[in-house]
Amino acid sequence: MSVWLCSDLHFGHKNIQKFRGGVESEEDNRNQIIRDWNRLVTKRDDVYVLGDAAFTMDTVKCFADLPGARKYLIRGNHDLLNTSVYLKYFTQVYGLFKYKEFWLSHAPIHPDELRGKVNLHGHVHYQSIDDRRYFNCCVENILALKGQRLISLEEIREYVKKN
Repeated sequence: MSVWLCSDLHFGHKNIQKFRGGVESEEDNRNQIIRDWNRLVTKRDDVYVLGDAAFTMDTVKCFADLPGARKYLIRGNHDLLNTSVYLKYFTQVYGLFKYKEFWLSHAPIHPDELRGKVNLHGHVHYQSIDDRRYFNCCVENILALKGQRLISLEEIREYVKKN
């Protein structure tokens, strides 16, 4: 079993191509992410989506067909659907979650609140914080680092250790 993370998928964002390089349309954005998810994630894996998963009722349904034993959503500023909708496709929905040596959040949390843990977050897209206590899980950052749109917890641990 592996644990995978990603953030800011923006399924259903009609103008995502204006903000995300290498994306021609909302559908293209979704297809690229789904292609990587299907290639990397197995039916035994857990996936944490660190916010801004899906903007619409139609696109949140995509998560039903994606592999993963359990899928968790850390709510982001664009996850505006009712929590009951997200719970149809995610095992649990959180605002902030402590997982092992990490804080999982959508936006970076204040350094005084880290309490010795590393913050895995999204929200900032191309703007990573230059501090080893933070790791940007936005699909743009992961794509630049790994050539894929999801990253495993083990890969994050290696990256944090090196930096």
